[in-house]
Amino acid sequence: MRSLAGKWLQSVAGSTLSPEPLKRVRDAQKTMLYQQELLWADIPYAENAADTLMIISRLREMAITLRSPGSPCYKDAGLRDQITYGLEWLYTHRYNEFCPPYGNWWFWEIGVPIALLETLLLMGEALDAEWVERLLLPVDKYVGDPALHARWFAAEVQPSTGANLVWKVTASALAAVIRQDGEGLLAARNALLPLFTYASEGDGFYEDGSFIQHNHYAYTGGYGVSLLQDLVRLMVWLHDTPWALPAAAQEMTARWMEHSFVPLMFRGVMPDMVSGREISREESQNHESGHSVITACLRFSRILEGPEQLRLLSRAKEWIIADTYKPYITAAPPDTAAQAIDLLDNERIPPAPEETCCKLFARMDRAVLRGPGFLYSISMFSSRMYSYESINQENLKGWYTSYGMSLLYNSDLGQYSDGYWPTVDPYRLPGTTVTKTLLKDGAGAGRPSSRDFVGGAVLHNKYGAVAMELEDVVHASGGLTGRLSWFLLGDRVVCLGSEIQSHGPAAVETIIDNRRCSPGVGDVITADGTKICRTAGHMETLQPKWMHMRGSAGRADIGIFFPVKSTVYALREHRQGSWKANHAAGSAQRLERSYQTIWFDHGAAPQAAQYAYVLLPEYSEAATASFAESPSLRIVERSGQAHAVEDSERGITAVHFWQPDWYRSAGIACSSQATVIIHWHPAGWSLAVADPTQKQRRPVEIEIGMGNRLGAGTEGGRDNPLPRVVSKSERITVQQAEAGKVRLRFDPEGAGGASFHAEFGC
Repeated sequence: MRSLAGKWLQSVAGSTLSPEPLKRVRDAQKTMLYQQELLWADIPYAENAADTLMIISRLREMAITLRSPGSPCYKDAGLRDQITYGLEWLYTHRYNEFCPPYGNWWFWEIGVPIALLETLLLMGEALDAEWVERLLLPVDKYVGDPALHARWFAAEVQPSTGANLVWKVTASALAAVIRQDGEGLLAARNALLPLFTYASEGDGFYEDGSFIQHNHYAYTGGYGVSLLQDLVRLMVWLHDTPWALPAAAQEMTARWMEHSFVPLMFRGVMPDMVSGREISREESQNHESGHSVITACLRFSRILEGPEQLRLLSRAKEWIIADTYKPYITAAPPDTAAQAIDLLDNERIPPAPEETCCKLFARMDRAVLRGPGFLYSISMFSSRMYSYESINQENLKGWYTSYGMSLLYNSDLGQYSDGYWPTVDPYRLPGTTVTKTLLKDGAGAGRPSSRDFVGGAVLHNKYGAVAMELEDVVHASGGLTGRLSWFLLGDRVVCLGSEIQSHGPAAVETIIDNRRCSPGVGDVITADGTKICRTAGHMETLQPKWMHMRGSAGRADIGIFFPVKSTVYALREHRQGSWKANHAAGSAQRLERSYQTIWFDHGAAPQAAQYAYVLLPEYSEAATASFAESPSLRIVERSGQAHAVEDSERGITAVHFWQPDWYRSAGIACSSQATVIIHWHPAGWSLAVADPTQKQRRPVEIEIGMGNRLGAGTEGGRDNPLPRVVSKSERITVQQAEAGKVRLRFDPEGAGGASFHAEFGC
């Protein structure tokens, strides 16, 4: 077991130390107080116990400096004595087995114990064994059984789930290793085993790739990333020991990586829509989250072999190379920094090509389109998923982050990283339909809507149709509702809205985009070829056929096409804000950024308002103008009954049927609520169908008129031949197939919003 202690420390302390932590440690040495109520004056007592974590984290960093051979403080007796005194102070004043716990349970059971245990490992024989055992007593008390949490804080003990379970097991395992307790380590390892299954409700990973924490929030980029990184760390640590996790656990972890994390990763970035309240933390932005995935992949590759190892390392290499905004190696853990350097030098492992795909995470109301050079993300909520999480005074202005917020990631890798969340207008997030009403911090947090129709369908992992029946729960008295759609068609996104109405006095807006402008780069926006928004603070009113935003980085252009004549507003403005305004513990430093905002104004108390626009990521100004001149897209319908589009170039017909009654649109009739996508091609046609409500039990009938569709030919001398079933899901039944018409039945019960497919030949 002694080797396990050394193996763990390889991921904590390296042979060298960068200047920043060394400076922090020297400052901590100079400012440490003795025989006083505080250990450091800049860490005052906190009612939520956050100060205890700050103190032990600082002591841990001091211990890393003491342990690192390349540090000028390596084995320094003075530093060692200060760390020892700090641990004594911590035990006496903040963290012992006698003091009544207070504040946030997470600090007592997870944050503080793990940092304390790693500090004890780093100090090693520099601490007396009897003193180490004394420091472990509060760990025993507050960590306790890792399968349970908050036992000292809640009237009813709750089971540990997701990331919380992994963290508590980590604490138990480290304590066992320090004590050389094989049975304790086995018990900790066994407590982790229930994690390795798919969830059907509540916290955990779902078969569709969703990850949920706190029962109702999408958290792949927050708790999910932490779970993955720390789980893999444990798994690799225990590999080839008597306490190794079973092969089935390794296989499940590989599936989670493939289906939950890989589809979201873009050039080292994890999209903000799956990070929950962590978007309000300056130190945990989208690059940091993405880098944690890279760290997990690098470590996991060490226990893989053959093609699985090569595939994972190729992906990690692609992400490391592609992240030109925030280099991975600079802040990586010591073990993976060295591994990444070797990987970049290894010519036998090529970087993976950037993937294109469309994926709907139906269980957590999120969707992504990965196109050539971009990732487009959609964040929603429903009767199943809550609006946004704001606890512990975090994410105070996350009001509209699930109101259809649609963020477009491209070559401008700092777009949502460089002070975006403190400075963007929180009332004008891209893709959202909202009221312009001043809100209190945390207003509407933790609320579901009463609407079920949120989700859609995906065909061939390439084309998608996503919909959201919006109900405003943040400013509920205004009564804002609407039906919103996104048709994800390769390198273009068709955005439709209808039935937008409210009865409040505040204006209702739909935000087309709100992008941060880079200073000194000269971002240019044009409308029908004419430059606009030359002066900051001046709003322009337009009725353009198309608009174009030139990106500040190479290949970061965005075109916008308006298929229906509309009045559009555009504004360039300078905005100020601080992290503290959105997170009570954040920095109060004022930041200033410039933004370009484009929106529709539906007015006060609109009734059945509509909008339509097409986003064209990576389109140059010339390509945007050309597309607008002869578009292949046609909006068939945007009503309270259906949203339907056709793309003749792609051969796509897609329809959202909003009502639980028979209705026909775009040549497709449907008996109830559903999303249907059809791809017409020379060899036949393909279909995907889903129940976005996730509630229907009765079969849904679909009738498809063939007409003069692509692939129509002759058979036996007749036009519009009988379709031939090539393949289909068991949930789809062909009820009737005759010349010019096909009738299907789809069983949605228990499908969880998943898409089901059928392939037909001519």
